[in-house]
Formats: sequence, structure tokens, C-alpha cells
Amino acid sequence: MSFAMRSPFPPISDVFLAPADPRPGSGPVSLGLRLGDGATHWADLVLPDGPERPSLQAAVYWLGARLSPALRGQQAAGLGDMAQRVRVAAGEASPAAEALATAAQWASLAALRADGRAADALRDAYGLSPVVTEPACFAEIADFAATAAGIDRLLALRPAAIGYRLTGERVAEAIGESAEHLQRFVRELTRRAAVLAPGEGYRPAVYLAFNGALGQLAGDPVRHVGKVLGHVVGLQAAAGEHQLFLEEPFLLDEPMAQAGNLHRLRDFIRRTPDSLKRARPTQLLAPGPPDPEAAAPYADTAAVEGLVIDGSGGDLHHALAAVARAQAGGLAIYWRLTSAATPRQTALGLFLAATTAASAVLVSADDGDWRTALALRLLSEAAAEG
Repeated sequence: MSFAMRSPFPPISDVFLAPADPRPGSGPVSLGLRLGDGATHWADLVLPDGPERPSLQAAVYWLGARLSPALRGQQAAGLGDMAQRVRVAAGEASPAAEALATAAQWASLAALRADGRAADALRDAYGLSPVVTEPACFAEIADFAATAAGIDRLLALRPAAIGYRLTGERVAEAIGESAEHLQRFVRELTRRAAVLAPGEGYRPAVYLAFNGALGQLAGDPVRHVGKVLGHVVGLQAAAGEHQLFLEEPFLLDEPMAQAGNLHRLRDFIRRTPDSLKRARPTQLLAPGPPDPEAAAPYADTAAVEGLVIDGSGGDLHHALAAVARAQAGGLAIYWRLTSAATPRQTALGLFLAATTAASAVLVSADDGDWRTALALRLLSEAAAEG
């Protein structure tokens, strides 16, 4: 699949890192991309925490010194071409070179954000769906971070949905052998929304990221898909008038088997009497695969209503290609900004979601509500600008 586009970027003038001379293992590192029009665009380098960080950071700076002389005067044809030019300039295939290539893509995205016309060129190049409305903001919190006070603070911000992400391995203990603990949580969440916003008609959707939990309760989610369906019906009853989003209720090893069983579950959900009465139908979602080929089983079979793409600093070219493949199959797109997303990545992630006609952005609240507040403010500013 080709994603050729007339270059939206002026020639590269300089590439540099900040801070210019960091102490080993010190704080965040940024990549600056100065273009021929004189503008400099910045991105955050994504480096893992842990004992390997100092050596990886040293390798990034060593390779970074090669980039300006090698890239000066070159003009990238797009995001994928920008990354490939950085890889060639680095002269090696390594985690450090890949971190630089990815950061260069995100700095290029910042350049596109500064030029509204270039966003249209990006949509045309990848064959993305036209933009109709701004994406909604879903605030998401993991089980280990969720507290009543924290969820109340999120509700006070009035996001379109509250998400709850399961991460633990002791599933039956965490959500109940029949998901009864999770149903109680959903009922309490919807009750708190009504208490905190009396008379407003605020009915946030409930987003549940299962990490395969319902399949673990069922034992064999293929043979016992009816048990999974039973848990879904119970959660729908608990959600009441609030729309329900269900991500990855079970997890099978083979992608084709996963897509096929999700398709079965989706059809079963549609036909239940409770589903037929719901004003806003339950949405079944899957984590977005990292490339268009892996997205094909979901898109070709309409296995789910939508895919959730990681927007926290990965390879943009592959992500956009997967988005295009999913949208060609009629699937909705959701972007996830994890707790690793910096303020700059959050802003760029929202631009990316708007450019790709995403339905919503899932914004992590694992480390507090600041990212949700920032996302809502930026989305409201974009809406005001029209």
C-alpha cells in the first residue's frame, strides 16, 4: 500500500537535541527539527525508564550528532519517509536509531499541526475519512489507580465517558466470579454521575477495557462465548441508560481466531432483548494492531465497531496506515493516550485524532486528572475556532 504525498515539509535545515549536554540518565530529551522556512518543531524522545536508560540516552546523543550533516537540505515526502531518512542517517538499526526516527515523525506532525492545509494533504495521502466533528474525550483510569475521590474529580470535568482499565491477573478476585463486583462498580459510577451533576442530564458513557478478563472468567471464550455474553448483559443492566464500550473482553492467541470470536460475540450482543431496547447500542472494540496487515481481519469481517490506536509516541506512519485500513472497512477509530504521554504528546495526539476523524480520545488519568483537563480544554478551543 502506497502513501505518496507531495511534500508538505520545507527542506531540513537542522536537527538537534535538548538539553544539548545532558547528564547521564537525566530528565526528558527533546528532538528539534528546524526546517528551511526557519521554524523549529519539537517532539519528545520516548526512552524507557530503568537501568538501560543511561546507555540508551548516550547512544541517542552519539547518533544524534550525525543527523544534521546527513539530513541538511533533504526534503521528506511524508512521515514514513522522514523516519526512513533518519534511520539511514543514523547508519545503524538500533533502539536509539528507532527512538530518533520516531521522534522525527512526531516533530514532523508538529509541523503539520502548524499548517492547517498540510493536515488535508495527510488525510488525502493515507485515504483517511473526512472530518465531521471533533473527537470526544474519554477519561480512563486503571484499576490500580482508581479511587472514589479520583473518579469524582474526573466526573467533575464532564468527559464524555469514564473508562476503567483492568490490569491485574487475579481476575475473579478483582471483578467477581460472575463479574458482580464490576457490575457494582458500574452502577455506583452511574449513580455518582447523577449525584454530582443533578439536573444536567449528564450521562457519561462507561468504557471498560478488560484485557481479556471476561474470557478468563469463562475459561474457554470460544466454547463458552455464551458465558461471556451473560457477563455483558449483566453489565448492560448495570449501566442502565449509559452507553457501554467494551474493549478486548477476551484474548485469543491467533488474530484470526480473536477477530472471528469477537464477531460472534458482537452478533450475539446485538440480538439480546436488552440490547434491542437500548437507545445507544453497546460498542465492542479491540486494541488496534501496529500495521495495516494486522488490522485487516477486523476490518474485513466487521468483527468490532472500532479499533483503539496507541497515540503515545509510536511509529506514526504504521499507525496511520492501520487507521486507513480500518476506516476502509467501516470501523470507528479511537486513540489512546497512556500515562506516558507528555503534555506535548497529548496536544499532538488530539491533533492526530481530529485529523483522522476519530470518534474519541482515551486519556489516561492514572497519574491524576491534569491530562483529562488539558485534553478537554484543547478540544474546546478547537471547537471554538470552528
